Amino acid sequence: MKTVILDTPYHLSLLAELGKPETSQPRVEKLVEELYASLFETVVDKELEQAAAKVKTRVYAKDRRGVFKGKIFKRNQKAVVADIIRAGIQPSHLFYIRLTEILDPKNIRQDHIMSQRVETSNGVTGTTLMGSKIGGSVKNAIVFLPDPMGATGHSMEEIIGFYEKKYGPAKKYVAVHLIVTPQYLKRVGTIKAKVAVYAARQDKGLTKDDFIYPGLGGMGEIINNTLK
Repeated sequence: MKTVILDTPYHLSLLAELGKPETSQPRVEKLVEELYASLFETVVDKELEQAAAKVKTRVYAKDRRGVFKGKIFKRNQKAVVADIIRAGIQPSHLFYIRLTEILDPKNIRQDHIMSQRVETSNGVTGTTLMGSKIGGSVKNAIVFLPDPMGATGHSMEEIIGFYEKKYGPAKKYVAVHLIVTPQYLKRVGTIKAKVAVYAARQDKGLTKDDFIYPGLGGMGEIINNTLK
């Protein structure tokens, strides 16, 4: 498993503000958007295929030296963005729209997955996929999984296993988080499929209720403004 923890002052500053009890909507949405826009640039630069290109610029009509030469993304790459409802709705849509701007939109799609924790008196014991709208095969596609919190790893393990069994094999899976825990990285590291994990920050661990600490709180509730 490939793991990239950004841990930059820029990302840490935004996350510190996002985690404050007094930070609420609409500021929450702006912070999540800014964080995932920055993560998007890092992820695609490292995970998408590139190729040498020659592109005539507007200058070319007057001067034949007006040709850009350099590496750009291959347009024909296939990508799937999985919206893991609820916290993943906003970041996944951002990834989907931005991918259509740099790749051929015909090769990009967005799936929707409802995942819920299975909780007992002993904490989180797994996840259940309550429903999904999957657009077909992910064979030879990069599957992006933008979901703010990587806590126990149960959901990611279940979702990747579901794709591989029903719609795979994918070229690779790229999980993109704001925060992950050591427990999450350990579990996801056991997945047999090719997986890359990106996160803005790695936190210390899990509470007895399997929430991340220091953490941000329940991001599904915070983003959707349903926190009591």
